[in-house]
Amino acid sequence: MPGKIEVSRVALYRAMVEQALDALLVLEDGIFIDCNPSAEKMFGLSREQLLASAPVHLSAPFQFDGQDSLTAANSYIELTKAGQPQRFEWASRRADGSLFISEVALSLLEDGGRLCIIAVVRDISERKQVELAARKKNEKLRVLLENFPGGVSLIDENLRVVAWNSELLRMLDLPPALFQGLPPLARAVFEANIKRGEYGEFSSASEEEKLAKLMAIIQSDTPYTYERLRSDGSIIEVRGVPVEGGGFVTTCMDVTAKRRIEIEFRKQSLFLKAVLAHMPQGLSVFDDQLKLYLWNQGFLDVLGYQADTIYQGVPFEDLLRIMAERGEYGEGDIEELISTRLKLARQFQAHEFERTRPNAHTHLVQGKPIHENGKLQGFVTTYTDITELKKVQTAFSKANALLEQSIVERTTELRHTQDDLMRSEKLAALGSLVAGVAHELNTPIGNSLLTAGTLHAKTQEFAQKVVDGNIRRSDLTAYLQAAQHASELIEHGLNNAADLVASFKQVAVDQASSKRRRFHLGKVCHDVIATMMAKIRQAGLQISLDIPVQIELDSFPGPLDQVICNLVDNAILHAFEGQSDGQICIRAIMQGQDKVELRFDDNGVGIPSENLVRVFDPFFTTKLGQGGTGLGMNIVYNIVTSLLGGDIRIESEEGAGTSFIIQIPLVATVVDTE
Repeated sequence: MPGKIEVSRVALYRAMVEQALDALLVLEDGIFIDCNPSAEKMFGLSREQLLASAPVHLSAPFQFDGQDSLTAANSYIELTKAGQPQRFEWASRRADGSLFISEVALSLLEDGGRLCIIAVVRDISERKQVELAARKKNEKLRVLLENFPGGVSLIDENLRVVAWNSELLRMLDLPPALFQGLPPLARAVFEANIKRGEYGEFSSASEEEKLAKLMAIIQSDTPYTYERLRSDGSIIEVRGVPVEGGGFVTTCMDVTAKRRIEIEFRKQSLFLKAVLAHMPQGLSVFDDQLKLYLWNQGFLDVLGYQADTIYQGVPFEDLLRIMAERGEYGEGDIEELISTRLKLARQFQAHEFERTRPNAHTHLVQGKPIHENGKLQGFVTTYTDITELKKVQTAFSKANALLEQSIVERTTELRHTQDDLMRSEKLAALGSLVAGVAHELNTPIGNSLLTAGTLHAKTQEFAQKVVDGNIRRSDLTAYLQAAQHASELIEHGLNNAADLVASFKQVAVDQASSKRRRFHLGKVCHDVIATMMAKIRQAGLQISLDIPVQIELDSFPGPLDQVICNLVDNAILHAFEGQSDGQICIRAIMQGQDKVELRFDDNGVGIPSENLVRVFDPFFTTKLGQGGTGLGMNIVYNIVTSLLGGDIRIESEEGAGTSFIIQIPLVATVVDTE
């Protein structure tokens, strides 16, 4: 069928094995006879080293059950040979001696009387760590729930009560049967309590209306707080906080005694509050348990508390929570913000500081501990409005802010200008690339056309001899030799052109898209240099590559192409003035398991020491007006240190050449730019 490519089953299977992410090894008579690239990568051994190994060489000395690896491996192998496929967890070992947890699957392969075992190995260390962390987290959560000083429950996005503590069941007297077996629906818990007369706070509503109100609360996506009046007269304060993705964490506190104390204190403090209300300062008094004992209207005004949230006996922690939840203490975890300030307050140390409220009033806050007979009794704090005294300072601050804003705007404009110049530089480089490739294509295509024309002429000449009947064996032999030679020349020329076009297409696509993908470092460098050979030869330079073929990256080939292009252009423009034997060498070597070092060396004139620290500065060039923009090396630095996640340094001595040393991770740490 025209256009259809037939792929052999063997080639297809080989491709599947080579692309598999799991390590695949074939074992025969206790020795590995085949493996895939993932096996090499997983164990840090070359194919030759793996094929000279046995399973025990890739294993820890002992397995998880205490059995030595040789005995355990032989047992699994024998079971597999008996026709029982095996799957088990295994303590594996890499070439560097590091151990990891793997999942191994063994299966038997019979081929022409040969018995082989196929081993599929998957690294599950990360999954095991996640499972262990999850178990520890669940254990900590259970301890936290059971030690929480009140009732607590978690309702998931399906409105099921999936977690609770025993205090919740005791405090609310919930039916134990509801919490046996599968996690109960919140609706079922509400219905059971409604039927037995709970939820006195909705006393005027019907059962259906009560259920609807309760369901509306837990289906909302905003925090809620309400008090629940139980049938025994106790008061439960219920607080709910929505969970990302749906559901609520609900806490319940018995505030019956607190409410009774509040009522009693309110009766006794009416006169005292009237006096305090006429003070020119705000005032608050907390007892030694950090519960509010006394306050005046100024206290409410300064801190912006609503009168209905302040009562005698309210814990200092609750007031901190109000401030934290409305952002008074800035961003951060609310519980951590509260904990930090609560810890300081519990020290009962005298303090003095200024605070500017959202209403632009500045207050001086002064606090001192109260002692009686050498015993701490509480803490008194006053709040004095010093807004007028701070006006001058505020004016200066505004002036500074305007100045900083002006600087930011000018900096932004300069950055936009620099970005535009960088884009122009990139387009110019791509245009130069196109011109170079076009020049390079002329030679192989021109040679192919000339050879094809010669072959055509010889074919006509031979055909005429055939027509005239003057054909001789020597003529036929000569024609066949000429045709064969011409075909070889044409094929060679067109293959060169095709390779060059393929390299150009890959480089152009990479540079145009800056898309992340997996690639071999040597292939990318070869493609870039191939597209620049016209410019390199025109400059009279020789360039060589020394990059191991197995170095593979998960990164951004387009920006890496641009780095190489800019380094070559920089060398052509600066490195070889007055020299006729210029040489450039690009080498790569692995740095550990996760980094590669790419060196760009030339034997040029070197860089003066006073210029070394400025090479990567934007707009710095010693060739202004002679083809240098001063952006090429700045672009190199930005790409290497940001997008590629590496670093770059220079080694140079005048008259002794220059080396640019780049270290980048095999796996880029940033997300795809598209």
